[in-house]
Amino acid sequence: MAEKLNFELVSPEKLLLSQEVESVVVPGSEGDFGVFINHAPMMTTLRVGFLEM
Repeated sequence: MAEKLNFELVSPEKLLLSQEVESVVVPGSEGDFGVFINHAPMMTTLRVGFLEM
């Protein structure tokens, strides 16, 4: 079983999603990017699109 990371999606108003995932691909404002276990913490802006978990 693969290790999982705690993924949280937040808006300025509230927490939208909190779940354990193996990885997530996010539509960033400068292009899609993947986040995997032990990825460095980051804060970024997103564009309209789909999250892949």
